[in-house]
Amino acid sequence: MRPICFLSDFGLADDFVGTCKGVMARIAPGVSVIDLTHEVPGFQVESGAEILQHATRYMPEDTVYLAVVDPGVGTGRRPVALRSGSGALLVGPDNGLLVPAAEALGGIAEAVQLTNARYHLHPVSSTFHGRDIFAPAAAHLAAGLELGELGELIDPGSLARPESPIEDEWSGKEVSARVIDVDRFGNARLSIAQKGCGLEYGDELRLDTGDGDMAIRYVETFGAAKPGELILVPDSHWRLSIAINKGNAAQALGLRLGSRVRLRR
Repeated sequence: MRPICFLSDFGLADDFVGTCKGVMARIAPGVSVIDLTHEVPGFQVESGAEILQHATRYMPEDTVYLAVVDPGVGTGRRPVALRSGSGALLVGPDNGLLVPAAEALGGIAEAVQLTNARYHLHPVSSTFHGRDIFAPAAAHLAAGLELGELGELIDPGSLARPESPIEDEWSGKEVSARVIDVDRFGNARLSIAQKGCGLEYGDELRLDTGDGDMAIRYVETFGAAKPGELILVPDSHWRLSIAINKGNAAQALGLRLGSRVRLRR
């Protein structure tokens, strides 16, 4: 049986995650479900897509990825399942959430719209496709069902892509980047990859968050800075993050998801 990697913006205060896992266990008893995270910021498809894409390098090759960040639930957006070039499978809404992960897994080899009602729970709620459409599809795939049994083939080129690129590029000595996540420590993760940034540890930069610029130093890890120092560090997703050693950078600088910042070498 294939393992299922489950990501959502459901949180853990309600019964949504547990209900979905119960549905999967009924269909595929003994299935291994890896809870990647259920704390994707609410409705933030881009954040979920980045987390899911990053996770692909650490999961078993035959994983079924179940991802539900679905602000369009109940509308005309399509429920879909994809087969990647590596053979991994992905299930979720057609809103850009799945495509970056599928591309990281070798591209999209096949895509279906989940139109076969035989593999839905009934009645299907208009607000909880995670339980009634996506979780059953993921469980059936984990148990060995062929992808094509779930519905109609669709053109992979017709799938939605994330509205905003997940990476911003340097233009000369400057880059305008977005905050794509703020973690529980207040570190603000940016839409800039460490690879190709051209920085060396110890470099001094200028950071503008909208209220004038300030000094920030690029360091390898938090402990390379003094307590309270504003720093730029590579995070575990190999992106650049704004941080304060033993402090909360997002709170101190007024940063939140979607904030724009400018870095200058």
